[in-house]
Amino acid sequence: MTSSDNQHILASVRSALEHIEQGISVFDANLKLVALNARFLELLGMPAELGEPGTDFAELTRFNAINGEYGEGDIEELVAERVAQARKFEAHSFDRVRPDGSILHITGTPLPEGGFVTVYTDVTKPRQREAELEYRVQARTEELRRNQARLTLIANEVPAGIALLDKHLVFKYANRGFAMAYGLNSDLIVGKKAEDVLSPATLTTALPWFKRALAGESMAFDLEADLPDHGDIFVRCYARPEISDQGEVTGFYLLTVNITRQRESDLALIRAQKMEALGTLSAGIAHDFNNLLTIILGNLVPLEDAMENEGLKQEYLVPAIAAASRGNDLTNRLLSLTKQSKAVVRPLRAYDAISNTLKILTASLPSEITLEGPEDPCAPWIQVDRGQLEMALINLAVNGSEAITGPGRIRFSCDETALDRAEAKALKLHPGRYCRIRVGDTGHGMSEEVMQRIFDPFYSRKPDKGSGLGLAMVYAFADLSGGAIAVSSVENEGSVFTLYLPAIDPQDDVHDQCDAIEDVAADLSSAQVLLVEDNPLVRDVVRRQVQAFGAQVGEAASAEEAMLMIEAETPFDLVLSDISLTGRMTGIDLRCELGKKRPELPVILMTAHGAADILGPDGGPGLVLQKPFRKKQLETALAHALQRTQ
Repeated sequence: MTSSDNQHILASVRSALEHIEQGISVFDANLKLVALNARFLELLGMPAELGEPGTDFAELTRFNAINGEYGEGDIEELVAERVAQARKFEAHSFDRVRPDGSILHITGTPLPEGGFVTVYTDVTKPRQREAELEYRVQARTEELRRNQARLTLIANEVPAGIALLDKHLVFKYANRGFAMAYGLNSDLIVGKKAEDVLSPATLTTALPWFKRALAGESMAFDLEADLPDHGDIFVRCYARPEISDQGEVTGFYLLTVNITRQRESDLALIRAQKMEALGTLSAGIAHDFNNLLTIILGNLVPLEDAMENEGLKQEYLVPAIAAASRGNDLTNRLLSLTKQSKAVVRPLRAYDAISNTLKILTASLPSEITLEGPEDPCAPWIQVDRGQLEMALINLAVNGSEAITGPGRIRFSCDETALDRAEAKALKLHPGRYCRIRVGDTGHGMSEEVMQRIFDPFYSRKPDKGSGLGLAMVYAFADLSGGAIAVSSVENEGSVFTLYLPAIDPQDDVHDQCDAIEDVAADLSSAQVLLVEDNPLVRDVVRRQVQAFGAQVGEAASAEEAMLMIEAETPFDLVLSDISLTGRMTGIDLRCELGKKRPELPVILMTAHGAADILGPDGGPGLVLQKPFRKKQLETALAHALQRTQ
């Protein structure tokens, strides 16, 4: 090849270099410039004279150093450093940020015959795009991290267990609530199989539901779960399949909610509704039964008075009258225990309430359990609702009986104690006098842990019996009565519940209203009594009793009929009316109406219900006779009412 050919080829190469976007420079083994293109001069801002072939590498480097291409430092030192590096003729590639902020990517490649070729590419815009993209990625990553932390926090704080299981029933995720329920943390539960976490009974129950979820079905179901530290609880579960982008079921999400308290509340509500219905039914039964007892006693007592054969009287009549009287006591206790009215707080002797409770318990507790009552009848006086007190004592006794296996003993005791400041503070009471009622049993006793929770609502060690509300009701009764309850127990020996109720000074004996009426001597022979009773048999009995006192009796089957008779100017001295009457008006309505039109006319009401249930704790104005009433009660009430008009 001739020299002319070489010159032609070199010219062609240089022409080609001018048409590319990169700046290119070529130096020989002596670091003398062989060639460069105009783009090189443009990128570095060099004058044209520095682009002449033969220019020393150091001259170009010095120009760059003076223009700040290499940063701060001594110019000659910066030049010498780069010249020394260039003499190594090593391949290199790096980005340089120029003083104006633009970025050059520089790639140097050594030549086989010595020297090197260097390519300069302006990568300012690509690097800016890369930096912006990196910033966006970092910002998005941080946002995802915050969202993940937020979701983890929410998942861990919700009152529910959340888990993800794959198609092999291996846990892939569990929130803190789910893991803690099984005594684990979230990290430890991941990777475990369901059979290693759930109890065999729980897994057996849940497995059919899990299979349906893995088949792609969403569902909700309830089950009883056995937890390591919590025992059996009721759980509502929601299962949702996890479906991949390809439409395959890869597992399922499981959300669990503890519904034990909700379930117990629902059951308690049902029980309360049943008790309310039972109370209504009992009141109706007691009403009808008391009317029957009124008829029975109303006929037996006169027969007893008329019978002269003392032997027959003692053998037949006296037991029958005693049995009917006990039936009356039974209905009264039934009314006091099932009534739905407000508490009727009255003074009473604690001994009387305990004695009455023992009568009820004797017939209801197993015969192998011995009941013992307080020995001293001179027990303290208290002021509480008697029905609620007796129900509390029954709950304590029944609780004790359920703790006894085989023969055992339940003992009631009662005394008065004075609590000092320290003793009262321990019971959250005020210092002072208290009636102390103890109910002890010889059952299996309780641990300290059980005693700490024994009064909690719905807490029960016998889920198959009762509602867990009995002792909670006793606690509530004591608190509302201004008292407290404490418990002591020794395992395998028994427990003692101690009820503290504020003691009051002894009262005169408190009886029913008509019992409290002083015997009044009055002549009833001229009295005109209007008897209002819709039950003809009861009306016949009461009429005969009133007539036996010498009074004249008019009869009405309803309050409306009675008003017509009174408005007809019939000269009645007294009205004796049942409360529950056929028709629009009740006996109470009749008494109110007469109070407006004939305020001087006394009214005595009769009822087979509890008087306080119908009239309220104060009984309202006038007198109320509780059926079946004794002859003396009726006579005294009539005499007392007539005496008021004289």
